Amino acid sequence: MLLLALPMLLMKTVNIVPVEGQSITIRDFRDFIQIAGLSYIVFKAISLYIDERNNKNKIQFIDFFNFLAFVPTLLIGPLDRFQRFQKDVDNGYQNMNKELIYKGWENFILGLLFKFILAEAIRRLILANLVDDGSLLYHITYAYTYLIYLFFDFAGYSLLAIGAGNFIGIHVPINFDKPFLAVNPKEFWKRWHKSLGDWLNDYFFKPIFKDLTSRGIFKSITRQNIALMLTFTLMGFWNGFEFHYILSGMLFGLYSVIHNYYVYRCKKTKKDVFFGKLNPKIIRVLSIFILFNAVTFAIYIFSGNLI
Repeated sequence: MLLLALPMLLMKTVNIVPVEGQSITIRDFRDFIQIAGLSYIVFKAISLYIDERNNKNKIQFIDFFNFLAFVPTLLIGPLDRFQRFQKDVDNGYQNMNKELIYKGWENFILGLLFKFILAEAIRRLILANLVDDGSLLYHITYAYTYLIYLFFDFAGYSLLAIGAGNFIGIHVPINFDKPFLAVNPKEFWKRWHKSLGDWLNDYFFKPIFKDLTSRGIFKSITRQNIALMLTFTLMGFWNGFEFHYILSGMLFGLYSVIHNYYVYRCKKTKKDVFFGKLNPKIIRVLSIFILFNAVTFAIYIFSGNLI
């Protein structure tokens, strides 16, 4: 798996090497190895390797290449699974029906609206005109605006990829599903970049937790929290080796650990240790509000504008 990840590790390592004062060769090499979509290709290759090893089913090269190089999802996902993808491929033209094509047009048009109208309007009209005077108001405005911009930009691209896949009979998995209505970190990652969250859960969190359990070390809640923190730290490194990416991933890990321990304490004491006996509707509204602001801060760290 380290060998499979080596190209991605090399690219992200070179990204943080200063180029000022370096020879033209160093700068050219840095530009040469910038391969769009490499992180997604690496994660797909790792999942294929693990699945093939566990199932002991040999995957044909043409199927391997078709899955890794599937154009609509090549650059920034969503992260599909080979078995699901191959099932659609094997069905061939049977999947190319008017219902799926109609659905593809819906996704494609909505993707165009999100990415090239709403995201572009936010970037050009607000983000591009914000003046960094170092004030708290500037940072607050930038943080919330950037979060909304990133959602429309990323969700828009995902919808374009889903729509393009639908046109040729491929059910590309949904990536965003009203993430700002999530009430806790676990639900958020089932709504925001869901395909990445599911991948990390299946190929990183579960194996770590299973290994810690087999060794019989720590309590169950501690094993879960260790696995959560390592998983989200990996997500930070996956985005890039720059400090703001790593810190953002660790922040999301911290949020998940805090929520996981909160759920654990609630179950153990058989009562809500934070909200008490508040009305469930009020708890939901407060949970959405708290999480939305926590996500805003983590995404602002991710943007690199603060650090």
